[in-house]
Amino acid sequence: MRKIWHHRGAALIGIIIGSLLGVVTGLVHLDGGTAGSFVHFYYIPIVLASYLLGDLGGIVTSCAAALLAALLPLREGTPQPLKDIVIRGTLFYFIGLFTARLFAQLEERREDATSLLEVSRSVTSSLRVTEVLRTITETAVKITAAKASSIRLLNRKRDELTAAASYGLSLDYLAKGPVRLSESPLDQEALSGRTVLIVDVAQDPRFRYPEEAKAEGLVSLLTLPLRRGEDTFGVLRVYSGARHLWSRRERRLLQAFADQAAIAIHNARLHEDVRRSYWETVSALSRAIEAKDPHTLGHSERVTDYALQLGRAAELSADKMEVLRFGATLHDVGKIGLSDQSLARVGHLDMTDEVLIRMHPLIGISILQPVESLAPTLDAVRYHHERWDGNGYPEGLTGEEIPLLARLLAVANMYDNLRTGSPARPGLGEREAAQALRRAVGKELDPELVPLFLGALGHDSLARRTPRPAKAPQSDS
Repeated sequence: MRKIWHHRGAALIGIIIGSLLGVVTGLVHLDGGTAGSFVHFYYIPIVLASYLLGDLGGIVTSCAAALLAALLPLREGTPQPLKDIVIRGTLFYFIGLFTARLFAQLEERREDATSLLEVSRSVTSSLRVTEVLRTITETAVKITAAKASSIRLLNRKRDELTAAASYGLSLDYLAKGPVRLSESPLDQEALSGRTVLIVDVAQDPRFRYPEEAKAEGLVSLLTLPLRRGEDTFGVLRVYSGARHLWSRRERRLLQAFADQAAIAIHNARLHEDVRRSYWETVSALSRAIEAKDPHTLGHSERVTDYALQLGRAAELSADKMEVLRFGATLHDVGKIGLSDQSLARVGHLDMTDEVLIRMHPLIGISILQPVESLAPTLDAVRYHHERWDGNGYPEGLTGEEIPLLARLLAVANMYDNLRTGSPARPGLGEREAAQALRRAVGKELDPELVPLFLGALGHDSLARRTPRPAKAPQSDS
């Protein structure tokens, strides 16, 4: 709290404390001098000054209180023994100093707790390990007044430490690449579970890049292990621009940051394992459905690949790409409700088959709705057979009324259908399929997405010639 007071605030506090000293002195005088019990009220301004103004404020106030307490008997003509004055002054001084140091420690603990809380929130609120590690490196620099910090993760297969996050380091310094563990005694020592301090990296043979560190302005280095239980994930490095011995408090705090980083990495890897298992289950379900019609086997995997190519060309966010990936894989899950005869029908579909085919997006979302984690994919599954001109199904949406991911999926789905064909129609070559997509612009497909897709497939000439309607068509309804 002391740090928040600027010069004006400190001056105002000084006036208040001075006034308080005067009031206490008056009370002591009325109480019969320093022999009375009111003399203990001097502790109030001393403690208050120590809390608000720190060491200097506490010492000055304690000296002022001791001086006022010594002058009172002189004014009354009954001077006190020197021994009493010295004892009282010493007591006031040490109370002021001790209180100031105590409040300083409490302030440090508060700041440490705030920093740890910030890092903990980052760890628990995000499974994006890169963001968490970046927060940890930034906080490590700010809380210890260091120059820079970095986190390197261990790759046991390659026997190296690779930069995962940093704060305060230039790209030139980071460009020196991964650190070979077999060539770095410093990191071997840290990964064994020890905190390693190098006071001057230019003079210590354990540090492998003294010239690069000199150019970067780095002098001292503290390296801490990222460990959780028996697992070691890497190291946290904190750099100082001058010779520095990190205090016990700083080391304790930095080790707490390192532990939080280890937890973040552990959680992210668990999440990745769960996500991988989930994805494999979803893919297996998709293949099981396609196995009912061998002609379409692999359709969902190909559509997923095409959709992701288009998603990257459209610069979708990572979250949107993940939704698109699952939506593309599951877009035909509703066909599980169709009979083998309907799926294998060659030629014109009768009315019953036509109704069943048009129902498969709705059957699909009825299957996926109970799975909460798949909720973001429902629009892509429901609307991937809608058309830009409004003649699609199941709801006949028009133009940009159709959700973006469904429009992306429609492009990828049509392209794979054109390429693979059907029992009644042979598949087309790449260029013929691309030309068919171009003809579908403004009818079945979004005129903005088809050129992106053709460009992603390498058909730049067709992409440039793709016609673009001036505006989206309006629905008849």
